[in-house]
Amino acid sequence: MKMTFSRYMIAALAAVALLSCRGQEDDAALPVLSVNDNEIDLAVETQAVFTVTLNGRDVTEASSVYSTTSSLELQGNVFTPDKTGIHTFVAEYDGAQSNSVQVNVIDSTPADVESKYDRHVCVIEFTGGWCSNCPEGYDNMKAILAHPQLADYKDNIHVCAFHSDAEGRDDLAVAVTQDVFRLCSSLCPGLAYPAFATDLRVAGVLTDAGASDFRPSIEAAFTEHLPHCGVAVTSVTDADKTSAEVTVKVASELTSGYRVVVLVVQDKIKGWQKTTTSPDGIDDYSHRHVVRNVVTTYADTFTGEKLTTDGRIAAGEEASKTWTVDVAQEWVLENTYIYALVLDSEGFVNNMNVCALDGGDSGYDIK
Repeated sequence: MKMTFSRYMIAALAAVALLSCRGQEDDAALPVLSVNDNEIDLAVETQAVFTVTLNGRDVTEASSVYSTTSSLELQGNVFTPDKTGIHTFVAEYDGAQSNSVQVNVIDSTPADVESKYDRHVCVIEFTGGWCSNCPEGYDNMKAILAHPQLADYKDNIHVCAFHSDAEGRDDLAVAVTQDVFRLCSSLCPGLAYPAFATDLRVAGVLTDAGASDFRPSIEAAFTEHLPHCGVAVTSVTDADKTSAEVTVKVASELTSGYRVVVLVVQDKIKGWQKTTTSPDGIDDYSHRHVVRNVVTTYADTFTGEKLTTDGRIAAGEEASKTWTVDVAQEWVLENTYIYALVLDSEGFVNNMNVCALDGGDSGYDIK
């Protein structure tokens, strides 16, 4: 009796073991879905990237990833959310379904609130020595900035001129100009020289017919697009005046993503320029607020650099970074400045500040 029981017990245990082994084999044969980030913040990130593996082998390209929340199959393995919420995904490979993965989409984009920091506005001017209409475009811009309705803002408006040699001679051209111009052309189809861009948010031409868009863009920058960070910038040159250590600090009032663009801008440079009255050009034209160098990392984009690993600065926190700037011999230091632009998560200039290249120190501008 005991032997019979033991025989059946052994058989039963063997059967269980066999089923268990088969279950392990079946589980191992299932695809595994993973994602690079289970939480996406629309204020900083735009995509979640999925990977499908089978027994450690990457089979993503041969798999389908779809959302069980919306019954939407992804195009490839990238999820680009457009609203907040929890999204559940599974993958299929060779007729087998993977585990489920959840992605929580949040949005920490700050709402417009009153800030303790003064607003500083960046105006980009697009110009060229070959452009006979550009001097008149600058005069139009200067006249608008001198308008009585902008009197309260004039000290906080900072012009930086990007020169181009794409269509002719310009001894002050920088290579990045065309990339920045293309970026701003997306804001204003048909953009042409002379042109402006306010805070990388609004762009337009500076001819007599088109300059009417310029003043409203300035007024809106100060009244509608409020800052939620402060910017402090210092620049210390070495004893030989051949390099400078530039430090930018950003203090955030609301948790948000930021990138910083640092420019070297030189004012009052005498140089060659065509005009409508001098088609052969004049040699002693005074070029104003000329961009001489983009200090921050540049790779065909004008997005700047993060100050933190993920780009975010928490409410009430500060982040900073220091760059070394090589000082060119032709720069007149008393007329040369550092512009520090802080871009928000949408790529617009949220705030900025300016200091002298040689020993400048501009602290946070508190109201």
